Amino acid sequence: MNERSMTPSQSPTLTPSDIARIALKRLAELGLPPTPENYTKFYNAIAAIKSPTDKSDEELKSAYQVLFRVSDVLDGMSETSEVLLEDLLRGSEVMDQSLDALRSSHDADTLEQVLSTLIESTGSVRQTVNASHRDLQELKATMDKIQSDLAINRKTLEQDPLTGALNRQGLEHLLTREVKRARRANLPLTVGILDLDEFKQVNDRFGHLVGDKVLMHFSSIAKAVLRESDVLVRYGGEEFLVLLPETDLNGARFLVDRLRQVNAKTPFFHHSQHIDIRFSTGVAQLKQDENGHAMLIRADEAMYQAKNSGRDQVIFSD
Repeated sequence: MNERSMTPSQSPTLTPSDIARIALKRLAELGLPPTPENYTKFYNAIAAIKSPTDKSDEELKSAYQVLFRVSDVLDGMSETSEVLLEDLLRGSEVMDQSLDALRSSHDADTLEQVLSTLIESTGSVRQTVNASHRDLQELKATMDKIQSDLAINRKTLEQDPLTGALNRQGLEHLLTREVKRARRANLPLTVGILDLDEFKQVNDRFGHLVGDKVLMHFSSIAKAVLRESDVLVRYGGEEFLVLLPETDLNGARFLVDRLRQVNAKTPFFHHSQHIDIRFSTGVAQLKQDENGHAMLIRADEAMYQAKNSGRDQVIFSD
């Protein structure tokens, strides 16, 4: 199965040799020299897109804790339901017997005794129902809390701690949903990959702490430019990705130009020294015959074309 014939929900698992073969093929198609730097960048980009994300021990521990809590709640609901069902069945049997006795007896003492039994059984059932209702309300509150914790934990796991942008794990979930939505409503979906030019020189000259501040500064600018429906992703070390629902290539061009203008008007200073931030961009729009990952690969290839064509420019994938 090739990349373009896969459905959006599929996540292909490739061996290192497969990734290496694809990386070399992409380099050859773009006419780029297979230097160690070019090869490494393409290999890492394709591996990150194609390989499933490994969960850390902490994430697995958190997941197991949630599963145990859900299991406890389900056990509690099962026990409460069993007690309620048993009591209702007993009450039903008593009522059936009492009704039969009422139909066949005309003796006042017998009638009084039957009515007393009915009242006692009804009261017992009512107590059980009330207790079960309280238990179910408590279980519902626990489930609501678990659901809230899951939403918070998922947001934490899918968010880049430095910039507050979405991370690759979050992108995986979002991309599948947006591709399906675009297909269903016949809407355009475009992605742009932005790589900060010569960012290594910033780290080498000013240190990684300043480099982190540059990344936070740029992400703040990008968030200010993006629409509410657009999504900013920390795609790599100095790479960002913008996912643009209901946007075609013309709309993406406008956004990138706008981002470039705002970035130029919002310089970053370190101790009164201006640090120039420029970026190379690759843009791709979802095609009818491809999935979301194939679109990302085309945008990534276009970004490398921009980098190798002089930087500080945007290249649109074919």
